[in-house]
Amino acid sequence: MNDAARGTRTRAALVAAGIELFDRDGYGATSLDAVCRRVSVTKGALYRHYPSKQALAVAVVEEHFRRWHEVRDAIERRGAGPLATLVELTGEMNRLARTDRVVRVGVRLLFTSELFDLLAGVHVACLSAVVRDLLGRAERAGELVAGLDLRDEADGITSAVVGTQALAAVATGPGGRPDALWRHRLARLATPRVCGGLLGAAAGLTTGTPSTPPRRAPRRTASG
Repeated sequence: MNDAARGTRTRAALVAAGIELFDRDGYGATSLDAVCRRVSVTKGALYRHYPSKQALAVAVVEEHFRRWHEVRDAIERRGAGPLATLVELTGEMNRLARTDRVVRVGVRLLFTSELFDLLAGVHVACLSAVVRDLLGRAERAGELVAGLDLRDEADGITSAVVGTQALAAVATGPGGRPDALWRHRLARLATPRVCGGLLGAAAGLTTGTPSTPPRRAPRRTASG
C-alpha cells in the first residue's frame, strides 16, 4: 500500500473513531488520546491529518453534509420532482438524526458551544443553498404558486429544518415534527396540481415512512 492510500485509510479510520466516541461520550469528554487508542495510531500520526480535536470534528460534520447530498441524489434518482424531493429530503434527514450515527453526531456538533461559531454558519449556508436550489427548480417546473419570494421562503424552511433536526438529534422521543414543518407551507407554496400528493407524503414524515412522492408532472402546453 502506498503512502497516499495509507493516509486515506488512516483519515477514514480517525473520522470513524471520532464519530463513535463523540456519539458515546460527547465531544467535550472525548480526548485525542482516546481516538488514537481506538484506531491504534500514534498522536503524531493523528496530528498529520487532524491538528486538533476541532479539525477532527469538522471532518465529522463534513460527513454529515455529505449525507444530505447522498440522500438528495437517491430521491432524485427515483424520479421525484423538486418540491417532492425537498419534502422527502427534510423528512429523511430528520429521521437519520435519530437513527444514523453520522447525522446524529454531526447535528450535535453543530450546536456544541466550542464549535458553534466555526460550523453552524457553514451548515446553515449549505442547507439554505440546497433549499433555494430545489425551490428554484420547483418554480421552473410550475410546482409553485406565482409571486413567492423564494429567498424568504428558503430562509423560513431552512430555519425550521435546523430546529426540527436539532430536536431529533437530542430528543429521546420522536423529536422534531417535519410533517408540521410542511403541513401549512405546502398549502401556500404548491400549486393544486402537486399539493395533494405532497400533503400525503408530508403526513407520512412523522412515522419516518413518507408516501411515495409524486413524480415530475408533465408541463401543460398551450393548444392551438
